Amino acid sequence: MDYVLISFRMLLVFILVLIFFQFSGNKRQFTQMTSFDLISNFVLSSILGGYLFNANLSWIDFIYIVTIYFVISGLINYLAKNTIWGRGMVIGTPTVIINNGRLLPENLQKMNMNMLDFMSLLRTKKVHSLEDVKLAQIEVGGELTVVLQGEKDFSSVLIENGNIHKENLKKIGKDNGWLQQQLKKRKLVIKDVFFAEWFEDDLYVIKFK
Repeated sequence: MDYVLISFRMLLVFILVLIFFQFSGNKRQFTQMTSFDLISNFVLSSILGGYLFNANLSWIDFIYIVTIYFVISGLINYLAKNTIWGRGMVIGTPTVIINNGRLLPENLQKMNMNMLDFMSLLRTKKVHSLEDVKLAQIEVGGELTVVLQGEKDFSSVLIENGNIHKENLKKIGKDNGWLQQQLKKRKLVIKDVFFAEWFEDDLYVIKFK
């Protein structure tokens, strides 16, 4: 075994990993990682491990493979960040289990959960009865978020990065025409809006700078 070569490759691997995490913009903790983050890191680990212990793989081949990986990863991250459909496919969306006090068994099944599992999660939030729950949803990271009866609802994100969240519009009983009318009152159009949310019957808007 050529220990000098392995040491050199190990140094190159550390440098590339450092560059990747500095420029990827991914500062999430392990508990906040999405499925794509885990898969992406697993693929990168496989590439790096293969390079370290495969003497037949030249550094030029390695740079080429890593470049392809960065391009694909960057493209997927761009779609997840800038398009709603990309975010839904890559990161996912929260799954509502209880809405307005009504249990949605079909969504519970989508999460491969039974009632005992769900009740166990509720108890971690110090909720002892379904009757106390107004809204409960499983977040993308797998955590349970709960709104109790009498508490304020979550805000609904209607526009993100210039893209309309149609499902959230439906949840609040509104449509695109209503949203555009609200923006027109503020002398804005959809493409001018970086972020907009509906909370307590009021629309909060942040414009692109």
